[in-house]
Amino acid sequence: MHFLLAVLFPLSCFLGLSGAPVLSWPPSSSACESDLNSDGVVGLSDLLVMLSHFGDHCEDAPPEPIEWPLIQFSELHYNPSSSQGSDSEFEFLELYNSDTANVILSGWTLSEGLNMSFPEGATIAAGEFVVITTAPLTYAGLGYPVYDWGSGGLNNSGELIALRAPDGSVVESVAFSDTGEWDTAPDGQGPSLERLFLTGDPHSAFTWSASVSSGGTPGQANSLWLD
Repeated sequence: MHFLLAVLFPLSCFLGLSGAPVLSWPPSSSACESDLNSDGVVGLSDLLVMLSHFGDHCEDAPPEPIEWPLIQFSELHYNPSSSQGSDSEFEFLELYNSDTANVILSGWTLSEGLNMSFPEGATIAAGEFVVITTAPLTYAGLGYPVYDWGSGGLNNSGELIALRAPDGSVVESVAFSDTGEWDTAPDGQGPSLERLFLTGDPHSAFTWSASVSSGGTPGQANSLWLD
């Protein structure tokens, strides 16, 4: 307390006991952050308010944003051919973990075109794939993790799908289509839609191509992987 008075007393003499300013700031009419009482100048009263919070801990400061591991869409089998079977039996999408560590997917979600939450214990190993499908029995037991997205399916004409981290932030999204510059073979002709470049824009038609084999490559490296 004695120290604070020793500091404030000469300051009050310098600024004036009435709190009159020694500096009119800013010179223009724009607002000044240090003008706490909004009287147009930075004076003693403003300084006293700031000193009254000396040593406070800013516990309410917003947390630093979390940098989530990059999990990427790598394959979409949105409209299987009739010779393979029905959409409800063979549709799937595939995710790839390009991170160097295993990632726990509990709390992660798929949104927009799909509405799915990964269950407790769900993981994706570093450099590996997981398959998400409406028909887990079709793809189970083939050497890769399989998760059920529940009801609904992938739109045969294309749509937006987003992968969200536990805090709701979008880690990656893709808006695929069967028109324009997009490859049309995955639309009911047998192949899946495979990603060519992990470094490419997932919303660009040039980042994707039809798979070489009918039915795609679920849980495996893509047939035309160019990265």
